[in-house]
Amino acid sequence: MGITRREQLAMLAASPFALAATEGGLAYPGITVFEAARIVTMEPSNPSARFVAVADGIILGTANTLAELEPWTRGRTVQIDRRFAKDVLMPGLIDPHVHPMLAAVALNMPYLAPDDWKLPSGFYPGVQTQPAYRQKLAEMLAGSKADPFLCWGYHELFHGPLDRAVLDQMSPDRPVIIWQRSFHDIIVNTAMMKRWGFETQAQLDVAIAAAKANPEHIDFAKAHFSETGTNVALAKMRPLILTPEKIQQGMAALKQMMLTSGVTTVSDMGIGVFASAEMEAGLIKAAFEQSRNPSRVLLMPSAGKLNAVTDLDGWMANFTKTYASHHVRIDRRVKMLADGAFFGLNMRMNAPGYLDGHIGKWLTEPQYLRAEFTRFWAAGFSLHIHVNGDEGLDVVLGHLAELPRRANQTITLEHLGYSTEAQNRRIAQMGLMVSAQPNYIRVLGDVYEREGLGPDRAAQMNRLGSLERKGVPLGLHSDFNMAPIDPLYLAWVAANRITIGGKVKAPNERLSLGKALRAVTIEAAQVIGMDALVGSIAAGKKADFTVLDRDPYSVGAARLRELKVKGVIFEGAFTASGG
Repeated sequence: MGITRREQLAMLAASPFALAATEGGLAYPGITVFEAARIVTMEPSNPSARFVAVADGIILGTANTLAELEPWTRGRTVQIDRRFAKDVLMPGLIDPHVHPMLAAVALNMPYLAPDDWKLPSGFYPGVQTQPAYRQKLAEMLAGSKADPFLCWGYHELFHGPLDRAVLDQMSPDRPVIIWQRSFHDIIVNTAMMKRWGFETQAQLDVAIAAAKANPEHIDFAKAHFSETGTNVALAKMRPLILTPEKIQQGMAALKQMMLTSGVTTVSDMGIGVFASAEMEAGLIKAAFEQSRNPSRVLLMPSAGKLNAVTDLDGWMANFTKTYASHHVRIDRRVKMLADGAFFGLNMRMNAPGYLDGHIGKWLTEPQYLRAEFTRFWAAGFSLHIHVNGDEGLDVVLGHLAELPRRANQTITLEHLGYSTEAQNRRIAQMGLMVSAQPNYIRVLGDVYEREGLGPDRAAQMNRLGSLERKGVPLGLHSDFNMAPIDPLYLAWVAANRITIGGKVKAPNERLSLGKALRAVTIEAAQVIGMDALVGSIAAGKKADFTVLDRDPYSVGAARLRELKVKGVIFEGAFTASGG
C-alpha cells in the first residue's frame, strides 16, 4: 500500500527537508519499505531492525522506525509493504554446494533411502533394514512400468548386500539400476548389463579404458560401478536421464525445493557432472534465467573438466561471456576432488582405518592432486576441495602448505566428514574455510559406530564445534541429495547432532545457534566469495530475504527445523513458498 498521511507527517516532522526533492535529482526515485516484526540482519554492528528500504533490487538501509529512514524516503515515491509485519525476515538462505544437473536428474526418480524424504514428487519414508528395503523395492518394481527401473537411496549398512544376483532374482527380465545413497556407486542387474553391451569382462574393459576409470572401481561379477567407475555407467545412462523433458521437470522441481526452503542463492560445486561444462551451463542458465525466478546460481567448473584446457584465461573469459547473466554468476573458482564418498565408506582414513580393514579410494591420486593445486592456484583461481577422510585431509593440507599465500584467493574444504582436532587447528592456522555437510552425523552416526569407524570416531564426524571454537569461517551445505536443500534443517542438525535413531553424538561438537544461522547465511556466502553481495541485510547488498513465521533466536536451536518459510523476497520482489 502507499505511505499514509500520518507517516508522511511523521517524516516531515523529523526533517524540514522532507519535500526537498528536485526533478530528476534523486537516485532511486521509487522505493519500497518492508516492515517486519523483526529483521534478523546477520550484521554484528546492527543485528536487528524493523524496517528495510529497497530499490532496484538492492538494500538502501535498515531502521527501527520509519522516521529513521527519512533521508531515503523524502521526496521519493514510497510504498510501505506491511504484509510481513507479524513475520520475521532473515537474509535469503544460501546453499553453497549443490549440483543442479544432478538434482534435476535425481528429482525424476523414486527414493528408497534410510532417511525420510519430502520432495515435490511426494513423501518417501525411510527404511532401515534389509527385509524392509527388499520388500519395498519389490513393491516399487511391481507398481512401476519404467524400463529401465531406476531408484536412488540404497545403503548397504542399512539395507544389506546388493548385487546383480539379488537384482536378477527380483527382476530377471526388466533392466534395473540402483543408485547408492552417495551417488558414487551404481548397481545394476544382468538385463541392464546386456542392454549396455557389457556381457563380457572384455566388453566392459573397453569402456573402462575409454572413460579413463580405475579398473579397481568396477566389479563385473557384481555389476557394481563405484567412484571413477560410475563414469562408465553414466555414459550409458545419459540417454535415459538427460532427456529435455526430464531436465525441464527436474529443474522446475529443484527451484520449487529452493523456494519452499527459503533458498535464494546456490553454488553449483563442480559443473560438468553428466556432460560438458558448457552444455550443463546452458541448461542451468535456461532454467534459472526465467522471469520472476526468485533465485540465482554460481557456476564453478571442475578441475577435471579443465585439465586439457591450455588457455585458462581464454576459456574463463568465453565461458563467462556466454553463460553469465542476471541469475547466473561465474567467478574464478574451481572444484577439485581428493578422496572418496563418505556415504560409501570410500573416504581415505588414517590408522586405525576401517573396522573391516578395507582401504578407501582416491578420486584424484595425490600426485595429480598436487599438480592441480599448483596449476590452478598459480592461475589465480580460488580452490574448493572435496575431502572426507583424515588421511585425505592430511594429503590436502600437505599440498596446500606448499602454495604461496595470495590476498585475493581463498581455499575452502568441502564436506570435511572426518577431521581430527590437530587437523582442525591446522585448518585455522592456515586460514582455510570449510563448507561442511552436516547430514553425515544425522544419517550415519549410529550405523558407522557399529560398522566402519567405531564408536568414538563415528560420534566425532562433522567436528564443527571445534571449527567454531577456532574461528574458522563455516558454511553448511546439502550437496543434494546427500541432504535436503533445506538450510534451516541443516542448521538444526549441526546445532543438535541428533541421529535418525534419536541419539545425541559428541554434544561438544554442536554449533552454537548463532554460528549455525551464520553458516546458512553470511558465512555460507563467504565460503563461495559472495559475502559482499548476499548473506546479510545491509546497505548495498542484494535485497534477498527469507520470510519466516517466527524468530529463530526465540525458537532456539532445538526447534529450528520447525520454522515455516512463507516465501522469499528476491531482489525486492516477493514469491510465496506454496509450502
